[in-house]
Amino acid sequence: MGDIKKIPLVSSEISGLWNTYMASSATKCLLTFFVNRVDDIETCSILQHVLDLTYRNIHSLENIFTQSSIPIPDGFTDDDVYVDVPRLFTDEFYLLYLSNLARAHMLNYTQILSNCARSDIRELFTKLTIESTDLYNKVTDVRLSKGVFTRFPCVEVPKTVKYIKSKKFSIDWGGEKRPLLAGEITHISIVILANILGRAIITGFGQVSKSKKIADYMFRGRDISSKKIDIFTSILTSENIPIPSTSYSFVTNSTVAPFSEKLMMFLIVSVGTISIENDGMALAETLRRDLQMKFMRITSEVMKYIKDGAVIMIDNNWLEQPPQSVEHKNLVEI
Repeated sequence: MGDIKKIPLVSSEISGLWNTYMASSATKCLLTFFVNRVDDIETCSILQHVLDLTYRNIHSLENIFTQSSIPIPDGFTDDDVYVDVPRLFTDEFYLLYLSNLARAHMLNYTQILSNCARSDIRELFTKLTIESTDLYNKVTDVRLSKGVFTRFPCVEVPKTVKYIKSKKFSIDWGGEKRPLLAGEITHISIVILANILGRAIITGFGQVSKSKKIADYMFRGRDISSKKIDIFTSILTSENIPIPSTSYSFVTNSTVAPFSEKLMMFLIVSVGTISIENDGMALAETLRRDLQMKFMRITSEVMKYIKDGAVIMIDNNWLEQPPQSVEHKNLVEI
């Protein structure tokens, strides 16, 4: 068998590698600041562990780009993080962030892996999937031991097997709604918890931004997150289902930015993209029409928010272009 590295990368592999590199370089900057502004020893140990893994994974990605004659993305560097400024987030935030990071990576790396052909690329994303799974388990154990893990609702379910007999199961007749399915409760809870984290990130970034336009954009995102939390919390409340929530504010009173505006905008647009992914999975597995309409309306609003964020990044020359196919007709000189 010939050198596997001489086999050209296909589009799914290129996009997966590029997106992973961009996300990893941004994560590296966040973790670099976090490990320098943390009190709890156990939390610091996990942050440092993930930071070390991130550096190693970035190095692996750079090697693949170089071997494949693909430009290494600029991504984010030490110039995008300022470690000597006051902390912006609490230790509890760090653990919630790591938990959501691990969850997002498990989903993302598995999807990329399922679209890869070359064995070395599959091996890389298999390793990344295992690492993210281990991280989720480790962070969950720590959060449980500290009493800061936010559990999903505990509900009673029927004791016998049932089959659907009526179209009312998915269609509301005269405002009548059936009880929520366990899967629907799960997705609603995921949306609530993700937006609790997203609201904290956007609030922190908004209060340290020196650009009024960017600060206003951040606080607009905070209001969207708050609205989503209120909408889906009210659904659970109306059906007497326990609400996943937390008493932690997560954000300090610092007004000094620990990250560049470029990095903060990238992270917020990325948070919005993850939000759409969560809403999309919820919509795909939701059978009650009123829930479907709510997910579609709020997803449309988030999509508009991401588009406006991309415009801000383009105007500031901050939006790095992903790899695209060559337009061959433009290569012809006439």
